[in-house]
Amino acid sequence: MLTVALPSLRRDFDVSHAAIGWLVSSYLIAMAVAQPLGGRLGDQLGRSRVFQAGLLAFLAFSIAAAFSPTFPVLVLLRTGQGLVGAAVIPNGMAMLRESVPVQRLGASSGITGSIISSAAAVGPLIGAGLLSIGPWRLLFLVNIPLVLLALGAHTLLRYPVPQLIKRMQLDWAGAAAFAALLVALTFVLNSLHGGVSVVALVLGTTGLVVLAVVFLQRQRTSPSPVAEWRLFRIPSFAAATSYVLFANLVMYTTLLTMPFLVEEVLDGSARAVGTLLGVLSIISAVLAPISGRVSDVRGRRLPAQAGAFIMLAATLALAIDISNDMSYVVLGACLAALGLGLGLSFGPASTAAIESAPRELAGAASGTNSMMRYLGSIIGAGILGSVLSKDTGTPDIWLFRLIFIVLLVIAGLACASTFFIHRFPQREVPDEERAGSPLADARAGAARAT
Repeated sequence: MLTVALPSLRRDFDVSHAAIGWLVSSYLIAMAVAQPLGGRLGDQLGRSRVFQAGLLAFLAFSIAAAFSPTFPVLVLLRTGQGLVGAAVIPNGMAMLRESVPVQRLGASSGITGSIISSAAAVGPLIGAGLLSIGPWRLLFLVNIPLVLLALGAHTLLRYPVPQLIKRMQLDWAGAAAFAALLVALTFVLNSLHGGVSVVALVLGTTGLVVLAVVFLQRQRTSPSPVAEWRLFRIPSFAAATSYVLFANLVMYTTLLTMPFLVEEVLDGSARAVGTLLGVLSIISAVLAPISGRVSDVRGRRLPAQAGAFIMLAATLALAIDISNDMSYVVLGACLAALGLGLGLSFGPASTAAIESAPRELAGAASGTNSMMRYLGSIIGAGILGSVLSKDTGTPDIWLFRLIFIVLLVIAGLACASTFFIHRFPQREVPDEERAGSPLADARAGAARAT
């Protein structure tokens, strides 16, 4: 919903494209940092109770954000939404992973993905409708009935709650270093197009390198690192998670680009933006459960590859056809093709990543996978800010073409990664889980951490 309101927010608070980008980036950074932590909390304290606590805290931050007096306060509260919302997604996916037989996991994940895509399809339309009758603050207040409905649904669950609470052990120092690293990355990306001094850019780049070294050293020595990095020794997990990162980078950058392209270049309305983004999400929602069932029968790799190459073709079409007089029909067709590719591929790739991990690491695996998804979004928002941050005026069309040329390269990398995703999941005790295998190492690391 908030995507369609970005131009309105920029005007109301009188901030630049780069500044409004921080409203997006702060939320994504918080989600990226907190996703694996939220998954670990669920592994240690119980997924159901952490899931519920995240919903309650998200409701509180939503109400507070609706009454933000200044732009910095809004950014702070939006960051809070990201931090507490990160407890919901990985634990919901982990509960799904533990509750569904592996032979039906693709179909179940497809249904879940369809519901998420449906919500994403409705979101821009609701956002545009609310903006037509009132201010952007309504977009935060509408979370009240949504979260209350979610809490009501949660009471119907019969998911087991552990009797004993394990000792909570999280790498808070590593999380702080990771957050600082992502902030530095966002600053450097937003500075590439100008607007800051050479000294500031050099200092930011130096800080980025230093923070990367500190973070990597911390993760190497921590008994309970931010993410379960050992899982990346599993080829299919690494490939599927890489695809999630690249695909989300393409998708999120496109979503953020559309409001500025349509409203500031094509002279369209927020309603037009909502309709176009709705087309993308609706197509993805319709295909997600079908793709999930196909992946259960034909394997995860085939639908992931098919969707990846369709996404590549859609991105190529946008890079070629974008212009000052581009018709909504052509733009809608390109976004529909992008939604087709994402709907075919995203569910099987995400399922492949989670099912590649040991069952007891489902929360950590889901959190790590979600973290990479949000990392892709952060880089995408940084790319957008880098290209559009020169001033507060109307951006030139060639800047948008440059964005999609960059995304074309990313889409190519996404296609390459799908060749290393497994076809069918291993069963409960596959050969790869024997002593000395990557999965055995990951389990041993998890046992030492808890």
